[in-house]
Amino acid sequence: MSSMKDLLEKMTFAGEPEQKPGDQVRGTDKVTTVKRTVPYQKHPLQGKLVGGGGAAEESVEHIADQLRKELEEYGALGSGISSGSSMDRTEYAQMRRDQKAQQQQADSQEDDIEDQIKGLTQQSIAVSKQPVPLPNPNDPASIQQFAAASRQKRAEKQQIALQKRSLNQAKKQFT
Repeated sequence: MSSMKDLLEKMTFAGEPEQKPGDQVRGTDKVTTVKRTVPYQKHPLQGKLVGGGGAAEESVEHIADQLRKELEEYGALGSGISSGSSMDRTEYAQMRRDQKAQQQQADSQEDDIEDQIKGLTQQSIAVSKQPVPLPNPNDPASIQQFAAASRQKRAEKQQIALQKRSLNQAKKQFT
């Protein structure tokens, strides 16, 4: 029975190995709040927080060691280059410049395509607004003229729509 009591006493404290049970704030501890009269007065629980002092320094050192190991293994964060890479900095910089130039060229082509699409849209609007002379119902030649003008107008609009579709497909390559 005494071994069970010893075991329970050892399990009640969950702090750092060098800490004493009194160094830790428990959930049952009551905090006496005193109105601060002096701006540099200590907090009532100062010095009783878990993991203070050496444990925090140890964890910082541990994190720094882990970071050093990762840098050795994978290279600088966000660089995408591991320390074992065959590319040197100048080659990498040149590669980035080339990628940037290609992206600018692609952006320029996309802008040109958008401008062409806008131009075709304006052209389609202009064709739609073109007046077609109304036919004289008593004159068969004017009816034929009206039908031919309407067919031509419809054909122009279809041609513009096809051009816009092909430009929109080309634009999708960039997105």
